[in-house]
Amino acid sequence: MSRLIVDRARGIAMAAMLCLVALEAWGEEAPAQQRQCLDASSQPHGSYDLPRLLDMAQCLNPETREAWERTRQAELAVDLVRSSYAPQVSLEALGGFQRTPLPIPTTLLARGYFTADTREFIPSVGVKWLLFDFGRRAGLEATARANHAAAEVAYNGVQQRLVFSVTRAYYDYQSSRDQLRAADEAVTAAQTIQDATDAQRRHGRATVVAEAQAERQTALSRLNQVKANGAVRTAYAALIAAIGLSADTQLSIGGTQGQAMPSLPDEAVDHYVQKALAGRPDVRAAEARVKAAEGEVQSAHAAYRPVVSFSGRYYQNIGALSTDGSPYYSINKPGGAVFLNVELPLFDGGARSAQLSMAHSRVQAAQDQLDQVRDKVAQEVVKAYNDLRTSLEAYAEAQAFSHAARVAYEAALDAYQHGVGTYTDLANDEAVMAQSESALTSANADAQIAWMALALAAGDIRVTP
Repeated sequence: MSRLIVDRARGIAMAAMLCLVALEAWGEEAPAQQRQCLDASSQPHGSYDLPRLLDMAQCLNPETREAWERTRQAELAVDLVRSSYAPQVSLEALGGFQRTPLPIPTTLLARGYFTADTREFIPSVGVKWLLFDFGRRAGLEATARANHAAAEVAYNGVQQRLVFSVTRAYYDYQSSRDQLRAADEAVTAAQTIQDATDAQRRHGRATVVAEAQAERQTALSRLNQVKANGAVRTAYAALIAAIGLSADTQLSIGGTQGQAMPSLPDEAVDHYVQKALAGRPDVRAAEARVKAAEGEVQSAHAAYRPVVSFSGRYYQNIGALSTDGSPYYSINKPGGAVFLNVELPLFDGGARSAQLSMAHSRVQAAQDQLDQVRDKVAQEVVKAYNDLRTSLEAYAEAQAFSHAARVAYEAALDAYQHGVGTYTDLANDEAVMAQSESALTSANADAQIAWMALALAAGDIRVTP
């Protein structure tokens, strides 16, 4: 008897296991593509140019990793909704002892009751399957898929903003290094002027005041050099932080030698506005949120329709019964039940109406948010477009200013060394030359950043998967 009980229970368990394996195979999908990252922060080697820094940032930056996980969660939410279309299979077992007093006619038993002792062990396999819900799950799936699409484009947006952030930090760092080189040149020029003033003083063609002024200018140039060196360290720390590396990481950052300046935009500003409205991640995410809200409306409408479901159970009744201390009578027989359930809510106190109104309100709110995003995108594109034109024009003027200032300084230095120029003219020309070099380096960085800002505003930044 005990062996028969074990065999029947094992058979039921095996049937349930086969059902579960079949359902898992039915709903299985290829896993989401995982981004392969290399931890470049541990042992960095070589010189890092901008493309290599961008690859490292996309791998290590915590904001991109968080956005990637949110995308995976949205994808799993779609799988969760899809699982509701499959039958739900469960394996259960009920066992125990029960003593039950039961009434009986006194014509059969004088005391009017008898006591039944029952020992039961009932393993079973249950199936529940929602067959028709007239659009509830379809609405939920539409919402989940729209949220997944929004998460994907939001992830792309995070990557684009990261590319811009690292690029801006990179050019700020390059600008600070160029500013430091300009400060070094200013120190060299000031020292040259001081040496020339000392020579003029020895020949009686310069005053003590001019010599002191030359020493003051050299000291001021060295002070500016120290400040420029500090600005380089600050810009480097900002670049490392933008990448996502620890503050003590030491990298050799490559320069921008040979890099061409961006050109003026080929198209009118309307072209870039339309391009941004069609493809920018924040616009596409806002559009997906509208679709997600519309899916909620579909589910809310379906709540007014009936739900048809199927349920079934197959079990093995393994037990024994004893009445008033009699010997136990055993049973070991299979049983089962099949039901078709139809449910139609008639009155819920206004809950479904409130849910539907809330869903319509969310659609309107999502549409309003989309309109706001589109207006903001258009403004950002126009600003970035104008900033790029202005920065390129400023760079051209800064080149002319730098060239003229250097020619004027060299001429003033030559005249001063030959005793036909004044120290005041030479000092002024040296200060203007230093100013022009600083303006040129700043204009170069501003133009590169403005070009990338237009690409970001138009949604035209390409990121590696």
